[in-house]
Amino acid sequence: MDEAVAGSWIGASVDQTGNVVASAAIVGEYATEVAAIVKLILNSGLGILCTVIAFWWQTKTNPEGKKFSWYFLWDKFPKFVLGYFLCSAVLSITLPRIQGTAQADAVQRAVIDMNRWWFGIGFVGIGIGTNLKDLWAGALGSGVIQGYLMSNLLDIGIALGLSYALF
Repeated sequence: MDEAVAGSWIGASVDQTGNVVASAAIVGEYATEVAAIVKLILNSGLGILCTVIAFWWQTKTNPEGKKFSWYFLWDKFPKFVLGYFLCSAVLSITLPRIQGTAQADAVQRAVIDMNRWWFGIGFVGIGIGTNLKDLWAGALGSGVIQGYLMSNLLDIGIALGLSYALF
């Protein structure tokens, strides 16, 4: 299999970006570049896709014929994204101005420390509110596991076909 095809296939069918890069690195450097680009393109389209699905879902689950509501989108929108954009904008403006100074090093260390703390708090918060026994029972009875396996097999097949077709 050609490196470009392998990289494209890995980038399109492996879920996490880190796993994509690690898997493609086994094949070769060019495969890693192609896989990372394919994954970047797929990840960048997720926001648009989620918004389209939210619009569609609102119209399909609205049997009373109510008009479209922006509140529905705001209610379902993950608000942490706004915080991410705000922090990214502030750091993108601030850090280049103070680059090479002790203040820049202090800000970067503080951001890394805050990142670790907030990640830990979020991780524990999710864990406290999760009942694994109920989650497992619901997954087994609903067909979610079979649906996940079938959709992944379909994804892998389509990704392989498109990789051969494009590369």
